[in-house]
Amino acid sequence: MKYCDVLIEESFLNNQALTYATFDDAISFGKRVKVKVRGRDMIGFVTKVYEPIEMKFKVAMIESIIDEEAVINSELYDIAKWMSMNTFTPLIRCLQTILPNKLVPRSTSQSIKMIKYIKKIKGEFDLTTTQTKFINSFDDMITYTEARKRYSGVKKLIEKNAVEMIELESQYAVQSIKQSSFDLELTKDQEKALNAIESNKTNTYLLHGVTGSGKTEVYLQKAKEVLNSGRQVLIMVPEIALTPQMIERVSSRFAQDIAIFHSRLNEQEKYEQYKRLKNKEISVVVGTRSSVFMPFDNLGLIVIDEEHDHSYKQSVSPYYHALDIALQRSMTHNCPLVLGSASPSLESYARAVKGNYQLLELNDRINHSFPKVTLIDTREALMSGESQYLTPQLIEAISLRLEAKQQIILLLNRRGYHTLLKNAKTDEILMCPHCDVSLTYHKRVQEVRCHICGYGTKQLPKIDGEYPKIVGMGVGTQRLCEILESKFPEAKISRMDADTTQKKGSHQKILESFINHESDILVGTQMIAKGLDIENVTLVGVINADASLSHMDYRAVETTFSLLLQAAGRSGRGAQLGEVMIQTENPNHYAITYASKHEYRPFFMQEMNYRKTASYPPYSYLISLIFRDLDESKAFSAADSFLEILDSNGFQVIGPTMLRKMNRMHHVRIIFKGKDLECMKQRLRDTLVLYQNISRIGVVVDVNPLTLE
Repeated sequence: MKYCDVLIEESFLNNQALTYATFDDAISFGKRVKVKVRGRDMIGFVTKVYEPIEMKFKVAMIESIIDEEAVINSELYDIAKWMSMNTFTPLIRCLQTILPNKLVPRSTSQSIKMIKYIKKIKGEFDLTTTQTKFINSFDDMITYTEARKRYSGVKKLIEKNAVEMIELESQYAVQSIKQSSFDLELTKDQEKALNAIESNKTNTYLLHGVTGSGKTEVYLQKAKEVLNSGRQVLIMVPEIALTPQMIERVSSRFAQDIAIFHSRLNEQEKYEQYKRLKNKEISVVVGTRSSVFMPFDNLGLIVIDEEHDHSYKQSVSPYYHALDIALQRSMTHNCPLVLGSASPSLESYARAVKGNYQLLELNDRINHSFPKVTLIDTREALMSGESQYLTPQLIEAISLRLEAKQQIILLLNRRGYHTLLKNAKTDEILMCPHCDVSLTYHKRVQEVRCHICGYGTKQLPKIDGEYPKIVGMGVGTQRLCEILESKFPEAKISRMDADTTQKKGSHQKILESFINHESDILVGTQMIAKGLDIENVTLVGVINADASLSHMDYRAVETTFSLLLQAAGRSGRGAQLGEVMIQTENPNHYAITYASKHEYRPFFMQEMNYRKTASYPPYSYLISLIFRDLDESKAFSAADSFLEILDSNGFQVIGPTMLRKMNRMHHVRIIFKGKDLECMKQRLRDTLVLYQNISRIGVVVDVNPLTLE
């Protein structure tokens, strides 16, 4: 008999494991098991197996072992423990985050897709001519579905023991890919950067290159070196929209059907990609944030492209940042980590300046041609009675590009049709009944929606016995497309936002259509502002460029600068001269002026002065604590109770502060701000132990939050 420690699927025990016994020698670390907890069947994860010891209680038996082999390796288990400790999240939840859903220790995990096969059995059998012909039509095995198509009497062959029916896991259908792109000749800056990245050594490099400077070529040539040495490569991108282009570049360069991993894959597809890497069938993975948890065993290079992007930070518990996980894996595998961006996060660039990261610079475009940038003051358009969304200058520029058979990208970071709705009688803004945010009108489906909780209705409730008369205000991507269609009826217009990319493969379909010039104008939100490399795009228009400056967040200026710099970089990447038109009410704001000149370093210096004065990151660390409850007073009371037992010596405490209501829940926040992160985390751990004994209201902890809105 063996004893084992088991983490059950629910997190109410926090990180406490339960002890079970089994006579099955197949039990081992990393396998899932079925156990009973208080009479309920639950799925658990085995963390330790050992010989029986004297217990003060009766040890229950494991009901069954689910897996033939461990579902996680020791490295990923150590990462789960690190995540649990540093994100204040139960270990079982971290394991559930790391593993694909088909393998998570949870009762609701889906079963693995199995396929029925017909397999030949060796021997002599009394078969008819038709049966013999069917048996000879395949080698060893054939799917049951295909067998029925070829011969309807398969069951008779099974009865004669000439064939047997077996079930095997569904396998990824490997595609044959020809090498269609080759190493390009590097510039001196690219060659210098490539030679500086040392293989087989833990080090972090910040590859700061202006848009169009050839960062991807540096990644690919380094990846080639690593693959030739027999090691594996992980290339991460922030948006699903960017994966098709990166996948095409990587797979065609190395003639490999590489693994792809992102949130739009279904659960079976994620499982199959996970297994391909685990079984050493592939060596290259391209994916978004969750790909950092793929089961590598010989990782030789990690690339995080567009490293500044907030998408690398998980927006639900556990609040991990992919960069932190990549740093852990870089140390474990003794391999370089390359962070690439035209607008690095202030924290990353500050680390590079201090020497914590090695700074590599690409200061010129491959085509040596930066786009012309024009700032358009929309206040002048309003004073002249013209549209602030499509100013005369932008309309004229679009017309010229359409006449020249060139393409245009227009960035408007608001989806929907009307972004604001008002009651014509009372002038009240229509708000979501569950959240403290205004509703957005979506014309195509004739519905108003909340972009926080998803609430939607086609018919607003009556006020004083009658339906309110609604006035729509503001322009979203839907309405902008409609305005463009009326002004340019001959132009083909496509839209890329969260509404048009809900279906699987929609990102790739929209982009391929635009790349093939099946549409002339691409309208979209921030997902089209980065990474796209389309040579025929000669005009980028940024609508309402300063919208994000109004956000009450210490990163609002940095976010605005980065978005504008990235968007401007989509223009003029080919042989033709590009132009960028930025429409703004704040043409003199330093974020906008520096972005228009492609000047990162001066922006960095000015913004760092502000961060230093206000003691914001990277000059301090932040921890956000959110107390949530349906009752506003209970949420505040919980925060006050927490502060009463907190020892805040050595760091600043801000709050409690009421935030906007979301999903019916009231949110109250406390912020820790200080220079000693480990001290703050330890005080938080000590306080949470005491707090859990006095309050049932949970606390959501976010260490190093990227936003404080």
